[in-house]
Amino acid sequence: MRTRGVPGTDERARLRSTLGAALRRERVARRLSQRSLATLAGCDRRTVQRLEAGQLRPTTALVAALAHALAVPPGYAPAGRRELVDALRAELVAAAGPSLVESTPGGARRRRRRLRRARLAATRVAVPLVRAQRGLPPQRQAARVVPADVAQAVRRYAR
Repeated sequence: MRTRGVPGTDERARLRSTLGAALRRERVARRLSQRSLATLAGCDRRTVQRLEAGQLRPTTALVAALAHALAVPPGYAPAGRRELVDALRAELVAAAGPSLVESTPGGARRRRRRLRRARLAATRVAVPLVRAQRGLPPQRQAARVVPADVAQAVRRYAR
């Protein structure tokens, strides 16, 4: 019998060599740590670590959140990058293969809500950085507390 999140030995090796390798390759190409990617995707660092090691079966909502976090840098509009998000999601889904678990409606809603919160927090940090890179004057912003891990993840992505 197959448990929901824990793969067997053979499946673990296959996930590590396919999904784990693809996720690690994309993460390293964007110079992100596991913690930074997890922060931008609205999940825990341990989740990214377990996916890369092949110790966790991914859900469709988690794969979509990771693809979005990898494809759209904080502070940029996702509208122009929809094709990149879709291509990256298709690559990760193909790498997961039959191990991909369909998200429940409630789980998908929670994942979208977490991703939206993570993206809003990251955008609050990224917009001043993007404006500075483009030589634009800073905008007045309402004082909002942004978690330190979000600020660190955005600065790492911007490098």
